[in-house]
Amino acid sequence: MGSRLAFIGVGNMGGRMSRRLLAAGHRLAVSDPNRALVEALVAEGAVAAGSPAEAAQDAELILLSLPTPAIVEAVVTGEDGLLRTATPGSTVIDMSTGDPGTARRLEAACRAAGVNFLDAPVSRGVVGAEQGTLVIMVGGDAEVLEAARPVLSVLGTDIIHVGGPGSGQVAKLCNNMLSAINMQALGEVLVTGVKAGVDLEVLASVLTAGTGSSWGLANHLPLTIFAGDETTRFALELMHKDVWLFMRAAEEQGVATPLAATAAQTLRMAKSEGFGPRDYSAIISYFEKLADMRLLPDKVTEEA
Repeated sequence: MGSRLAFIGVGNMGGRMSRRLLAAGHRLAVSDPNRALVEALVAEGAVAAGSPAEAAQDAELILLSLPTPAIVEAVVTGEDGLLRTATPGSTVIDMSTGDPGTARRLEAACRAAGVNFLDAPVSRGVVGAEQGTLVIMVGGDAEVLEAARPVLSVLGTDIIHVGGPGSGQVAKLCNNMLSAINMQALGEVLVTGVKAGVDLEVLASVLTAGTGSSWGLANHLPLTIFAGDETTRFALELMHKDVWLFMRAAEEQGVATPLAATAAQTLRMAKSEGFGPRDYSAIISYFEKLADMRLLPDKVTEEA
């Protein structure tokens, strides 16, 4: 028999991770305000829980994938939070993207209740969640991580112990900040190049082969902008949230971050123009709008 697990937050990322855990034979209780998401997993073998507290009962590992630090804090320490029922010696693994301060507070609250806590945000998006190839950046006790590694190995191929509590979140914010800067840069250069007369496919091939290549260009854009696919894999509004969490952390450290500040403001402008629910690669579409043109060959016409 597999481990007794709970998963709280089963949306784009959590739902895919939950399915992998079920397929690996683990017993899984799931909780989410969206009942349709819960019911879909119940049809695949999960057990529905009406609250975080109910989900955490008897679970050895309690995994979280939630949109904001405030929601994570409420799920852990709130009135119907998981610490009400979590068994001493169990482990909470927060796979959400949040801030290091919240992670350290939650680790202290869990420790006081005899519960372990790891902040373990992830990278490689929904494709990584579906295929079990996530990068998992872990902050917390190394021995606790080793005990949880067999379960985490179902979800990710690169499980990296970053350091003490909160350090996983620091690493993730650095990763997302770099990704946001890179995607904005791609928006600027692709729009400029195509508007100057270079074919998009040719320009992308040159950039992919050259020193300007990046993970986003080689892996994400072929699935989104280049394919004309507007499916939201990671919402621009969530990237906006993560970027401002990075800015807050940088401010606390007294670090100058001019590129980060530019990307943060550009994301804010795009969000105010209605791009927030779209995939974060839609920052490129925002630059298309500013330039009054389209990148795709069958759409290189002036917008009305």
